[in-house]
Amino acid sequence: MSRNITRRDFLNGALIGAGVVLLDLPSPVRLFAQAKQSGEFGGIGDYALSHGNTAEVIRIFQAIEGGAYRKTKDEIIDRDERFELVIAGGGLSGLGAAYEFFKNAPKKAKCLILENHPIFGGTAKRNEFIVNGEHLIGPQGSNAFGVIDRPEIPGYEIYSELGIPTEFEYGELPSGLKPLDFDPTNFGYRLWFSSKNIGYYFDSPEKGSSGKWVAGFWDNELEGTPYPKKVREDFIKWQKTTERHYDGKDYERWLDSMTYQQYLENILKLDPEITRFAHPVLASVVGLGCDAISAFAARQVHMPGFPEFQGLRSLKNSHWHSFPGGNDVFCRYLVKTMIPASIEGSNKFDDIHNRKIRFQSLDSNENKVRIRLGASVVRVEHEGGTTSGNVSVIYLKDGRLYRLKAQGLVMASGSRLSRKVVADLPSSYKDAYDGFHVSPILVVNVALNNWRFLYRLGFTACKWFDGFGFGCNIRKPMYAGNYKPPLHPDKPAILTFYVSFHQPGLAIEEQGESGRRKLLGTSYSEFESQVVGQMKRLFADAGFKAEDNIAGIILNRWTYAYVNPQPGFYFGKDGKPAPRDVIRKPHGRVAFAHSELNGHQHWLAAIDEGKRAARQVV
Repeated sequence: MSRNITRRDFLNGALIGAGVVLLDLPSPVRLFAQAKQSGEFGGIGDYALSHGNTAEVIRIFQAIEGGAYRKTKDEIIDRDERFELVIAGGGLSGLGAAYEFFKNAPKKAKCLILENHPIFGGTAKRNEFIVNGEHLIGPQGSNAFGVIDRPEIPGYEIYSELGIPTEFEYGELPSGLKPLDFDPTNFGYRLWFSSKNIGYYFDSPEKGSSGKWVAGFWDNELEGTPYPKKVREDFIKWQKTTERHYDGKDYERWLDSMTYQQYLENILKLDPEITRFAHPVLASVVGLGCDAISAFAARQVHMPGFPEFQGLRSLKNSHWHSFPGGNDVFCRYLVKTMIPASIEGSNKFDDIHNRKIRFQSLDSNENKVRIRLGASVVRVEHEGGTTSGNVSVIYLKDGRLYRLKAQGLVMASGSRLSRKVVADLPSSYKDAYDGFHVSPILVVNVALNNWRFLYRLGFTACKWFDGFGFGCNIRKPMYAGNYKPPLHPDKPAILTFYVSFHQPGLAIEEQGESGRRKLLGTSYSEFESQVVGQMKRLFADAGFKAEDNIAGIILNRWTYAYVNPQPGFYFGKDGKPAPRDVIRKPHGRVAFAHSELNGHQHWLAAIDEGKRAARQVV
């Protein structure tokens, strides 16, 4: 940008001038100071200091990876605390484990969650802005859910127990404006959502010339795209095939024996252009592209090419939704249920979504389940063998090391941390963890003063094939009590980018490591420049001007966001068991509960893994 002030400074300065303009959120002056201390703009509200992995969390993890706490000589403060269950990690898996304990453990039993971030939730958190007096909320990461309103649907028990609504109210475009379709999930447009209001941008072959927008990509069978006729036919074949190309009873194991690229090109005989198109789509939901990911994983996340694929269906008026901040609402419901004083107000949806967190109540002695924030577990080991005695848990908080005792422990903090922190981990588990490859993701929320430029184009979501990321969208706002942001092209909204770091051709582990180097080695201003540059490239002809349209940008850097299920991840390979089958078994009184174990990570799978792990050790 041709300015000396960054977008975060602009928005913070505007907040200072505006004063306290929203309910009982923290004062803008304090937010400004917090943003300066953290080095990047984090928005407002309870999540302002915890957007993506914080610099402190990354620093501590790098120290753990370097062996800093394997045989620490630092002074350790022994706390006179013993819990029936300690959980490392306060994301959906950890909260699921705690909820299982809360429901079924004896009344006087105690559980402690040690969460290394400033707020619970893992990747299921929100970003919040105030733009021109409007309160806007967007997802930091984990996002989208289906309504579970019948007992036969998996997850009905916890969905109904928590009291999650089954019907939701959304904003509507005012009369007189042309109608537009909005993806309610924030991910469907990346996969199978078919609508004339999704624009596909193709660069011009002539340097300096504007590219070309194509609408109705699938509905018009790729008419108007630069693809040759044979490639267009292969795209349609990819989407519409109903043939099962293997007759054996071990169909799923067969799919898990190859990559999705091998399945597309060797089994379906599709043009490599299909693979190139599918790379970022698959990477946006499992981290890497078709060259690295198991064909079974691609089927699991509903990629085309399988007889089970449901076709190009619109998600409009379906049971799929996305809360304003993504899956943060599930975390808030779980915490509110276990610690009623944790969130102001009642246990109804409006209050759980909107009201402030009472941080001081989270770690109260009175709670059956306690949450200790900013506490990074650095070392875990059994005392007195794996069948008796205690589990010793050492954690770092505010620069000091503490030790406490647990009867059982659930590691719900991800594979990369678990294999480093559990000191007496058997070699079979270490070998299995070698089969967990993990890649980063960057989620960018751009607060817009208005989105008139998109309205002129007739789009609510866009995809492209070169440049920064590969897609972005705005959503129809879900209402929650007093949270009712406007839906109008001349009013503020959030434009969300999901940016993966796949690099087809590199080995799977190197893709992850290279992506992390890029994610952490790129400054806020560099990413800001890339975001703005991509938006100019796409939308300048429609009237987009950064200085007029952009009010703020929040980066959510997730260093180990997605497990990358390679061939053999689900069913094993070369006579070896599947890595996840090994890790799902408890090691003494330590059990493991990463959402990664499901392969396709989503809110319900994460909670289920946590519940299973809690049952194993309690």
